[in-house]
Amino acid sequence: MVWAAFSFNGQVGLALLNGRQNFPKYIETLENHLMPFAEDIGGRNWKYQQDAAAIHASNATKNYLNSKNVTVLEWPPMSPDLNPIENVWGIMSRKVYENGGQFYSVNALKTAIESIWYNLEPEILQTSINSVEKRVYNVILRNGKTLNY
Repeated sequence: MVWAAFSFNGQVGLALLNGRQNFPKYIETLENHLMPFAEDIGGRNWKYQQDAAAIHASNATKNYLNSKNVTVLEWPPMSPDLNPIENVWGIMSRKVYENGGQFYSVNALKTAIESIWYNLEPEILQTSINSVEKRVYNVILRNGKTLNY
């Protein structure tokens, strides 16, 4: 599993996670990756977006984020078309497998994913963030129907 986060001003160190994830492991990922990144990008003037996965919605995770004074955006369930990271995953996936790319070891795949993540153009992340308002507007126009982003 791969976990990442980004802002208009940069991105976290990618987390390549082993095994099934649970809320203690998720909290550890937040502690080791999100919180140092948040401090680097400017302290407290930011909001965190995550989906409604059980490990994200657990009381332990909510308590952890509250204890760190993290403002979590409320987000509708089943709405990956509105989530900027989903667009970035799509871009990365296309780059990982372009030209028929195949990997014969997990390490080779991890290396490719890391290389692409750390070499993403800042404009890709910024465009994904800037498009959220338009996407929300388009969902409203479509009466809540999924978008093709």
